[in-house]
Amino acid sequence: MRARFHTTLSVEQLDAERWRLTAMLAFSSAKHDGMIIVPAGTVTDFASVPRMPLAFWLFAGVGQAAAVVHDWLYRVDTSVPRAMADEIFLEAMEACGVSAWRRYPMYWAVRAFGGGRYRAAPLSGPEQHPAGEVDGDALTE
Repeated sequence: MRARFHTTLSVEQLDAERWRLTAMLAFSSAKHDGMIIVPAGTVTDFASVPRMPLAFWLFAGVGQAAAVVHDWLYRVDTSVPRAMADEIFLEAMEACGVSAWRRYPMYWAVRAFGGGRYRAAPLSGPEQHPAGEVDGDALTE
C-alpha cells in the first residue's frame, strides 16, 4: 500500500490558533497498514512551530494535512503508540509533498518535544471519537 491522502484538507478558521475540519480527512498509511479517518468537526492547531523567526519562516504552514493526522493520533485516537504516530506524521508529510530537508527536522522536533502533547485533551470543539464515518464515494480513486 502506498501512503496517500484520499481527500483534500478543508478547514474553517475559529481563531488565531485553531481551525475546524469542514469535511473528513482520509489518509492511507503504509506504516499503520490501514486508513486513518479524521472526521469533520475535528479541531486542530496544525503544526506547533516555535515562534522564533527563522524556525517559523522555515516550517510554519508546511504539511498541514499531515499535522491534522498527527494531532488526531496524539489527542483522540491514542490507540496508536506515540512513536508510530510520529512515523505516520513523517509519512504523511512526504505524501503532502513536503521536501526532506523540511520534513525530517519537523519529525525530529515532535520526537524530541511532542511527548507532553501525546494523549493531551483534544482541542475544544464537538465531541471527538477515534472512529469517524467514512463516505465510500470520497475514497474512490
